Amino acid sequence: MALGKDVFDLAAANVEQVDDPHVKKRLDEQMLFMKRIPNAGLAATVSGWLYFGYSLKCLLDAQADGLSGSALKMAWLSFATQLASAIPAEMPHLLAFSAMGKAKQQPPLRLAGSSCPSVDIFITYCGEEVDVLTDTVRAAASIDYPRNRFRVVVLDDSVSADIKAEIEKIGAVFKNIFYSTRGSKPQSHTKAGNLNHGLRYVSTLPGGSSDLLTVLDVDMIPSPHLLRALVPHLLGDPKIALANPPQRVYNIPDGDPLGQSMDILFEVIEPSKHATDSAWCTGSGFVVRRSAIDAIGGIPEESISEDILTSFYLSAAGWKIVYVHEDVQWGLVPAPISSHIKQLKRWCDRITSTAAQAWSPRAQKMTLGEKFGILSLVFSLAVSVILTAINFVLMPILLMSGAPLVAYSTGSQLRTISVLFMARFGAICAYNFLATRATNYHLSLLGGAPSWVIPFQFVTLVRSSLSVLPTFSIFTRGTASMFTTSGTSNVQDAKTFAGRMKIAFWNNGFAVHVAIVASLVAGLAGSANAASQAAADDGFWSALFVRAAWPPVFLIWSAYLLDCWTPLSYALSPPAPIDRETLVDRDAASQVAYPNAYAKDPVRVRPSQTVALIKMAYCFGACAMWAFRG
Repeated sequence: MALGKDVFDLAAANVEQVDDPHVKKRLDEQMLFMKRIPNAGLAATVSGWLYFGYSLKCLLDAQADGLSGSALKMAWLSFATQLASAIPAEMPHLLAFSAMGKAKQQPPLRLAGSSCPSVDIFITYCGEEVDVLTDTVRAAASIDYPRNRFRVVVLDDSVSADIKAEIEKIGAVFKNIFYSTRGSKPQSHTKAGNLNHGLRYVSTLPGGSSDLLTVLDVDMIPSPHLLRALVPHLLGDPKIALANPPQRVYNIPDGDPLGQSMDILFEVIEPSKHATDSAWCTGSGFVVRRSAIDAIGGIPEESISEDILTSFYLSAAGWKIVYVHEDVQWGLVPAPISSHIKQLKRWCDRITSTAAQAWSPRAQKMTLGEKFGILSLVFSLAVSVILTAINFVLMPILLMSGAPLVAYSTGSQLRTISVLFMARFGAICAYNFLATRATNYHLSLLGGAPSWVIPFQFVTLVRSSLSVLPTFSIFTRGTASMFTTSGTSNVQDAKTFAGRMKIAFWNNGFAVHVAIVASLVAGLAGSANAASQAAADDGFWSALFVRAAWPPVFLIWSAYLLDCWTPLSYALSPPAPIDRETLVDRDAASQVAYPNAYAKDPVRVRPSQTVALIKMAYCFGACAMWAFRG
């Protein structure tokens, strides 16, 4: 099917700008945010240095003035826990700062006419629900593109005769659908091996390999304009190898209770990386030149992060990757919490397994900026997981000690610390507001990923790094497919309350969250008791302010407490499963289905900001009252 350079030249002549005021407005708003976010990131970083630098000075001054014993130890521990909480948060700020003055975006384009490069669309399958696969296959086969210029290839690693029969039945209607499998239960190289099998398979089809390759995750329903929207970005510059779009999801429950939205990646991180010429392939919906994939020796199989490694090796070989900010695919987040946990553990494993590849021989031509992109991702995840896991242990000890959690020698120093914290917190809130606005308010105003997933990611991180933990751990059992609506670890399937508790606290590992919540509550009680005992000298409020109510510490323990309550509330009162069929509009004749307006409504999945606003009001109010008191 490949026709080479001539068809690219012919197609380039048919590229048009999209003249849609709604698209233009959205891109203009995104550009405005991308120009402002770096400034907020810089302000957050600088104000953080000032706050921690002055806090360290006050701590040393207090030590020189006689602070000693357990009070000194707790003061140092408080400083350390605050720093441990702040370090991971600085990585997004630094990434945003690296894009300062470089904001750019790909213009919305469309490829008109029938002179189009040929495309192979790969859909990888490994045991997911059959109706999820068939909906993706039908939508892919119905893409608005010359029918003789693209093929849909289902790559089945489940080795299922039923799946083969189902795909052949759909292929009898759409004609451009093919099926292939690696054989009996192949386990090598997971998705990358399956994709490389697909590359070899299509070369044996009539016409050989196509000019371009698109990969769709099994749950990602492509929009009809996917190819006409992405292919043009490869035509203007022969060095652009890959055009990567965002991944949207349509089955997040109202209010996004588990924090499953991926918009922070596709509305803030990917645009920032695009601005610094270090955009990544994120695994689904992308269009890539087959010649570029062949030039790097196929899909990398060195780790399970084949999408990230593909990005690295393309960059190392001198190819460019662009991020196209258009909604061209809609997929699923795991419905049961057990599948969501498995997916998060898998992502953690994928990212950490990629770190060493930044210094491999195949990556020698990568720029320092590109290598920093690798390390920033790995560092941000690994450090965040490790430090938060440590803080889960230290924070209850810190609170239960009853000691003041901020060290100072004079009242003036405490007032200055309060002012510097307000400045730092204000800069962080400004950054988070811009990021939240860029995601259409799909992110908390206080930012950050939910910390309740940290215990699972910590065990996964240790296992992937050291291979020392047993596979029967409650944190690592099972490898169920990601996109299921039922399963043995799904609390919604339990018929009794006792059965639900067993699944939640043993199978899913929520017992650790009970321990975290209980230890924090006990710590708060100890801190409040110490404040009441010190009230005779300082007054209860003043004593509590420098203990559990100290705003920098309050933000940490309150986040841990509320986040770890999330899976417990899910276990006690699980939400009703969502019938996926209610989220799609299905054509009765062709059975092609696309997410409906309700499913794609951005307002529906916005999380409540009430708790964030209350915490912000307390931190600013408490610090202001103390900073400006007489």
